[in-house]
Amino acid sequence: MIINKNKIRPAKLVRYPFKGSSKLGALYEGIIEGNFNTDEQAMENLYGSENKSAYRKLKSTLRNRLLNTLFFIDVKEASYNSYQKAYYECYRDWAAIKILLGKSARNSAVTLALKVLRYAEKYEFSSLCRDLSDMLRFHYGAIEGDFKKYEEFDKIYQSHTIATEYENLAKELYLKLVIHFVNGRSVKEEIHQQAKEAYAQLEEVLKNCYTHDLHLYAFLIKLIIYTSINDHVKTVDVCQQAIVFFSGKGFEAQVPLQIFYYQKMACYLQLRQFEKGKETAEFCLDLMEEGSYNWFKYLELYFILSMHTAQYRQAYLVFVQASGHSRFKFLPENVRELWRIYEAYVHYLKVLGEFKPGRKDPRLNKFRLGRFLNQTTIYSKDKEGLNISILVVQILFFILKKDYGKAGDHIQAIEQYCQRYLKKGETYRSSCFIKMLLQIPKANYHKAAVTRKAAKYLAKLKEVPIEVAGQSYEVEILPYEALWKMAMRSLENTFYHQRGRRNYTH
Repeated sequence: MIINKNKIRPAKLVRYPFKGSSKLGALYEGIIEGNFNTDEQAMENLYGSENKSAYRKLKSTLRNRLLNTLFFIDVKEASYNSYQKAYYECYRDWAAIKILLGKSARNSAVTLALKVLRYAEKYEFSSLCRDLSDMLRFHYGAIEGDFKKYEEFDKIYQSHTIATEYENLAKELYLKLVIHFVNGRSVKEEIHQQAKEAYAQLEEVLKNCYTHDLHLYAFLIKLIIYTSINDHVKTVDVCQQAIVFFSGKGFEAQVPLQIFYYQKMACYLQLRQFEKGKETAEFCLDLMEEGSYNWFKYLELYFILSMHTAQYRQAYLVFVQASGHSRFKFLPENVRELWRIYEAYVHYLKVLGEFKPGRKDPRLNKFRLGRFLNQTTIYSKDKEGLNISILVVQILFFILKKDYGKAGDHIQAIEQYCQRYLKKGETYRSSCFIKMLLQIPKANYHKAAVTRKAAKYLAKLKEVPIEVAGQSYEVEILPYEALWKMAMRSLENTFYHQRGRRNYTH
């Protein structure tokens, strides 16, 4: 007997709520509530001074308790889909099988392995099926000498070994491509060609093997063929092919579906097809757990889609849906900061009268530019990215309020910023837009004069639309063409001199 009264020790688990006011409970709560973002914060709060030895011991104890608790997660909760439940149950039982074998409880291990293998085959866990069938063929070949069953499980082993090799090949080919995007060093035409060659290596394999992981990586490679050259129409076609394939599985393949619906929505953003993008967004949001990290990521893209297609009230509603959710405060600080930047643009649109909230929203009424700047310290360091959006919205607010003194100071400051940081091709549109803004004080805020001076830069901007610029769509929360029209609406045909007064009107 492996388990008896004398051999069982009480499992040291994380039990909620913690009794009393233990430091272990305080550390757990602080992490869960988002109060402790660093070891230094937790140490100071729990011990009042640096007591590294005691803190390390406490942290290690909590980690071990959490690891023990992993094996007791209730996978039957409604929040888990069938694929997730199968994954957790199969790998938990595989760990139990290995322990049973180690304890010489072979019959129990075999009984459990037979059950898990059937389950794992249904959900196409190829490498696990290979390992389980390998264990079973060894048992029937070397232990029981049952030739018929040995052949049965050897055949299963060979089949899943081949499938695993195909999956590993597809994964390797994908990783060799995607690493260029992670590091931002890709030459797009080269990546396009490499992706075509990688997919060609898999085409014959795909006709004979239909496993989840193989086709996931193959479709991701096929996506790169077209995303690398900004062919959004063909990218949508690939996404639809993938969606049809994974929807036809006998289980809920939610991760691939989320990936390809997300990419499809990103394409509709670039193609300015709001209705199709909205339909895709709302369908996929139903596939996701509300309040999850990925749910918020989908809302980010839905927000940008709404902004780029001039659906400003819809953008506002998406902002409210995200920022008003009870799980919003648990998001990483950089994600919350991104939504603060979005809030600034929503408020700008509201003041311009581009949409009506329909009710008094205290968040928009309480918006303060100074507080906004103090709460965007992470992205203010992203000199070629979202810091541009932060700088631009400040200037737009000053122009809107006709605070031309501050507007001039900020516009003058971004001239040097443009020269220092916006030299690369992917920041070309931002560079053009900032040069347009520079014409505003040069033309003394006179609408007609600004329009004339900025015309050549506006023409250059239009020559390189967002979808071919190579710039992340996040940088342009609103397309620069739309922002420019709004800025011009805030100006009048009146000259303004910073050291004097407006002197005449046309």
